Amino acid sequence: MLLYTYLSAAISFALMATQARAAMKPSDIQSTCNALATGAFGLKDLVLVINSTSNAGPMRDVFEEFDDLFDSVLSNIGLMTGSARITQATDQQLVYEAFSNFVQGLFELMDALSGSAATFIKLDEQNQFRIPTEIRALAGVVDAYFFNLIGLFPPSSTYYAQSNNQKGQVDTHFHQAVHGYHLATALSPEPYANISST
Repeated sequence: MLLYTYLSAAISFALMATQARAAMKPSDIQSTCNALATGAFGLKDLVLVINSTSNAGPMRDVFEEFDDLFDSVLSNIGLMTGSARITQATDQQLVYEAFSNFVQGLFELMDALSGSAATFIKLDEQNQFRIPTEIRALAGVVDAYFFNLIGLFPPSSTYYAQSNNQKGQVDTHFHQAVHGYHLATALSPEPYANISST
């Protein structure tokens, strides 16, 4: 998956460099953000079903949906390139609300993954490595996507500040989800308690 991540990113950036820059309208950005949110909510629902049933059968679907979400976010980075700064207040609100919807989807997905860590590892010990790898790969493209999207808001707008704040919260949720898998396999309840701060 990590090699796939790097190859996908390299191919995407190479294509963006050679193609004419496409410009998305605020309504297009709204639609893509909401579609990404739908993907995140759908994956969250699948994770919760597996956790509640302890059925390993749909685990393959989890990885496929991770890949689909990764690919969708990555392709939308390229689509957004060349878009004009959003100056109209109504357009800013439109995009920000869709952005917040995607943020909420990521919050709920990461919380579901973290809460399912023990079950997922019990179903397959390799999930202690596979799921954090998927989370980190998704975090990387989401970070780039949000960086580009936030850059479309004027720096003086409240939406710029609010979206930066939400991006920070998303980063924290990604980190906590990975940490949940480390804690699920830790040999003590506080595995990092003896680490020196020096």
